[in-house]
Amino acid sequence: MLNLAIRAAREAGRGLWESYLTGHQVKIKGFRDIATEADLLAERVALEVIREGCPDARFVSEESYQALNDYGDIPTWYIDPLDGTTNYARGLPGWSVSVAMARHGVVECGVVYDPLLDQLFYAAQGEGAYLLSAGDKGQGKRLRVSASARLIDCVILLDWPRDQAIRRMSLAFLSRLALEVDAVRSRGSAALGFCYVAAGWADAYFQYTLGPWDVAAGMLIVQEAGGMTSDLRGGPSALTKPDWLASNGRVHEAILALQPFTISKPCPLDRTDT
Repeated sequence: MLNLAIRAAREAGRGLWESYLTGHQVKIKGFRDIATEADLLAERVALEVIREGCPDARFVSEESYQALNDYGDIPTWYIDPLDGTTNYARGLPGWSVSVAMARHGVVECGVVYDPLLDQLFYAAQGEGAYLLSAGDKGQGKRLRVSASARLIDCVILLDWPRDQAIRRMSLAFLSRLALEVDAVRSRGSAALGFCYVAAGWADAYFQYTLGPWDVAAGMLIVQEAGGMTSDLRGGPSALTKPDWLASNGRVHEAILALQPFTISKPCPLDRTDT
């Protein structure tokens, strides 16, 4: 299944790379919410690859299969064919393909592919997380989260919700957090944000409104790299929840302590601006 996920991510990514700077048909799906013809093409390629290797597959995908169901023992594939559509449509770097497979809601393998840098992040449950770059042989580089234990040493990543009220909530959290850390960055691809935490390039990533296709692969990659994931209320992370914090584990509680709101339930899912 991991090899199948890798193949699907690479083939979808190849098509995205080939059409990256050619101009795109942009469809407005909602407030701060767009799709391009490239999103649909990449999704179609990924689904075709997976159906060929896993005929009984079920799908949860950003563009076409958004219903979140538990199919039990049947492999369920979580696919974001283009995570970072705004970046892609504007010609900005910072977009990726995310593919994961789960059974009973438990992610067993996940892949995030950055076609521009030819960086493939991947993990299988209980087998560690790895980065395979151009020229690497074998499994590639084993990923480990950072050793940062003080907020002042941390680089924090985030992406922005579309909804105005939830964006204000994110801004209020950031206004506290930014004063305590070394640096803050927003890259525009949640899947890559998770992977950068797993690689130790950043120390934490948060967002209030993510879909399961955004996080399924990245969550496993962070966990297999020794990191921690939770919701922004400090509860266990789950694909059914929209609010996420991924970190190296050492600064997790310190970040949550700066959350200015008492959130009794998840924010409504409006999907990230990616």
